Amino acid sequence: MDINRTDTGKKIGKKELISVWWRSLFIQSSINYERFQSMSFAYAMIPALRKLYPEKEDMAKALQRHMRMFNTNPYMANPILGVSVALEEINASGEDMDEAINGMKVALMGPFAGIGDSLFDGTIRNILQAIGAGFAIKGSIFGPIFFLLAWNGIQLPFRYWGTLYGYKAGLGILKDIKGSDILNKVTKGAGVIGFTVLGVLVASWISMSTPIAVSMGNAEPLMLQDVLDSILPGLMPLALTMLVVWLFSKNAKVNYIIAGIFVFAFAAVYIGFLG
Repeated sequence: MDINRTDTGKKIGKKELISVWWRSLFIQSSINYERFQSMSFAYAMIPALRKLYPEKEDMAKALQRHMRMFNTNPYMANPILGVSVALEEINASGEDMDEAINGMKVALMGPFAGIGDSLFDGTIRNILQAIGAGFAIKGSIFGPIFFLLAWNGIQLPFRYWGTLYGYKAGLGILKDIKGSDILNKVTKGAGVIGFTVLGVLVASWISMSTPIAVSMGNAEPLMLQDVLDSILPGLMPLALTMLVVWLFSKNAKVNYIIAGIFVFAFAAVYIGFLG
């Protein structure tokens, strides 16, 4: 279907799109286990729907349409909101787009959740938090300030752009995503960056050493830590990190992993394995 919104007679302006973007910032505010983000999604759509449907009955039907179950990464909800506004514009002109709107949301919310989880929650935020924590560890108040400014300086403009892009692209967004193979590219790229950041954090933040010395007759005792460092500096922190990653892959509960690390640390120090 070729979507040309110039013929609808009810063109949404930038004012409405900005209002949709602003309201989208609260998309996590009313999550429930029945319909997840649907209430907040419908709330974000109100500025556009109010202009498209001046009649109370039409407005009610549009709100009910967006109360169907919806759940995606909050930072990737904006392109879907933009497309929804574009389709509602067509629907208001007389062409029935009810199933197209619902089908589009179902088709996009899963893939977009994967992109958002990998790119924003798994990569960008972790990198910025690591940089901010680096300042904070040194006693600088700039740490949390840096994170807040940098994080909001990225996610807020992206969500604004996503709203405008989704509105402009309409259903063509599905073709753009499929043709560019962006899902696989973003997922792979975020994975590479994430592992790189993980390696930096392991080397910088995790400190483990053992005071164990092995007697070699009349020679000076051989320090086990020196042997490990000669094999690979930071080998013990790396081994612990890989163990935690493996436990996560086995769906171990986070609380159990944290408790296990505490028990291991206290026991290892008590018997003299760790210094």
